[in-house]
Amino acid sequence: MDINHIPGLGKKRIEILRAADITDIPSLLRNIPRNWLDRTRINTVASCTPDENAVIVGSISRCGPVFGKRNRFQACLRDASGEITLVFFSAVQYWQKRVTPGTRWVAIGKVQNFRGPQMVHPELQPLDIEEDFQGGIVPVYPISEDMRESRMEQAFFRKLYTQVFAAPWLHLQDACPSPLLAALGFRTELENLQWLHLPKSMGQVFQGRRQLKVMELLPLCLRMAQRRRRMQNQGAARKLDLPCMELARKTLPFSLTQGQDAGLAKILAGLSAPRQFHALLQGDVGSGKTVVAMLAMLALCGNGIQCAIMVPTDILARQHLQSMQKFFEQAGLRITLFVGASKGAERREILQGLADGTIHAVIGTHALFSTEVEYRSLGFVIVDEQHRFGVQQRERLLAKGKAPDLLVMSATPIPRSLAMTLYGDLDAITIRDKPPGRLPVKTRLVENAKRDDLKGFLLKECLAGNQAYWIVPLVEDSEESDARSAESLALELVGFSKQWRVGVVHGRLAEDERDRVLGAFSRGELHVLVSTTVVEVGVNVPNANLMVIDQPERFGLAQLHQLRGRVGRSNIQAWCFLIADINNSAHERLEGFTTTTDGFDIAEMDLRFRGAGNLEGSEQSGSWVLRWFDWVEDQKLIEEVLEISNKILDNGFQFDSETLQAIEIWFQGKNQQLPEKNADCIH
Repeated sequence: MDINHIPGLGKKRIEILRAADITDIPSLLRNIPRNWLDRTRINTVASCTPDENAVIVGSISRCGPVFGKRNRFQACLRDASGEITLVFFSAVQYWQKRVTPGTRWVAIGKVQNFRGPQMVHPELQPLDIEEDFQGGIVPVYPISEDMRESRMEQAFFRKLYTQVFAAPWLHLQDACPSPLLAALGFRTELENLQWLHLPKSMGQVFQGRRQLKVMELLPLCLRMAQRRRRMQNQGAARKLDLPCMELARKTLPFSLTQGQDAGLAKILAGLSAPRQFHALLQGDVGSGKTVVAMLAMLALCGNGIQCAIMVPTDILARQHLQSMQKFFEQAGLRITLFVGASKGAERREILQGLADGTIHAVIGTHALFSTEVEYRSLGFVIVDEQHRFGVQQRERLLAKGKAPDLLVMSATPIPRSLAMTLYGDLDAITIRDKPPGRLPVKTRLVENAKRDDLKGFLLKECLAGNQAYWIVPLVEDSEESDARSAESLALELVGFSKQWRVGVVHGRLAEDERDRVLGAFSRGELHVLVSTTVVEVGVNVPNANLMVIDQPERFGLAQLHQLRGRVGRSNIQAWCFLIADINNSAHERLEGFTTTTDGFDIAEMDLRFRGAGNLEGSEQSGSWVLRWFDWVEDQKLIEEVLEISNKILDNGFQFDSETLQAIEIWFQGKNQQLPEKNADCIH
């Protein structure tokens, strides 16, 4: 049912609701409050302490604009115990029109002490002069400026939801089978939503939110748990050629770290176990995951089992081939490159070698699962930089073999909550340490006003033998964006000094030109490499120890960490400079990034600041965006939902076969992306 059928909603208000993605009854019902005001817990001004979140009810005694270094609007809110100053640095004219002496307000916010108690940008809710404010739980809805201008504020939404829930035509179809809801002791979605919109107690708010979160996460956890059980009954133990692996290990120019040793041992144990082995190998940038994967490949290829590594870019594929080829050749094994650029006779030769088994290992991009590609004995699939690939792409490559083992590698550490759910069907293997002698990269925020000072520092360092990356968001200038571009920055640097040699690389360059520029930078022929994020992975120049990132607020923390990982690959101190003004809205996030080089801490930080749906590079981000469940705040709930999932799969609730089939259809067919607009039946 469309919202235009709700009595009393005018055309203007309907347009504003549609702009907020509230188009029908289901989307209206799921527009839950962002907070709940417990009117039974009101603070007095006199009882407030600094840094305390408080709810104060009072009348405006005086107010007006204050002009100075930062113009602002101030109002004094008085209750029976004293006064507190309310300060607004933005929307001064808006508040000046609304907040006038004698009006009553509820102020909600953090109390500070600056020449007396004050709240900066508190949430304000108007009260009628004679409105009773005793008792009750009041929902607080997100209100846009357009809504305010059309007088669609808190009272409007409270009245609207009271009207909708009292309507005799209201019905919201539950996709979850009712026997499962009954077994869990849960209410329907509609009943839980009513508790959130029209709560009688904070207990109802807590229970309503909790049940919605569990029922949203449950299908995802059920599918994960079922996949894990299915793997227990698939696959077979693989024979390993350990002498072949040890030959390569002995000829490495370095010793494995303790973390690499432990990781390799777990992978070998999994490959030789009598079941399908699927694992997630995660480690920070520079922790040496690739060499661990290569040694495992050699142990299999030496026994005639084919291995395939899928990477997101041609550059990374070529780098892997360059680093692995000599180890395969000394073992008498053949490893090759297969990418979209492989053409003609070369392509036909590779296809033949994969089909007849004369090629033991292959490194490539999406081309590896092309329709024409056949493998004689594909037994081990490695997906590098896994966050660049969707689940379907991974599955298409796995389908090329007979229950092959799988290792997905990530230099963007997976937050614990995601690892337990989205990657819960994979054995987690973590490399925490880095090669000895590596110094942590020092990271500093630099204001744009000091841009020329930074260029002077870089020039001096580069002329002394160092090299630098300078990262920008865009390839070329755009009228639609104020983001800096590679082309304009290159001109800026050359204009600053003719002494340094500057190269430019980005995704639009022809492959041979890109390889030429990267080769020149790798050989030390260029001082500065101006680039977009095309160098995020797959570029290894140990002599480059300076990294500058322009407009870092345009990147996620995980991506910034990947970019920073391009430097610090030698025993020389490396630096990363983030050019951002202090008044940037992302300043807190960037400041946090400068305090740590631990990718696991940064992953949690990125999840907290940006949300799971925005984790950098995820092509399956829709699977990570849940309506009710919060990946940071609700981590403790995950283990409970996993327990419920296993109990359902074990039929611990003793459902009959018809109910089990209905539950299977529900959790297999439930799309974990946000529900479609008319997914529910409204009568």
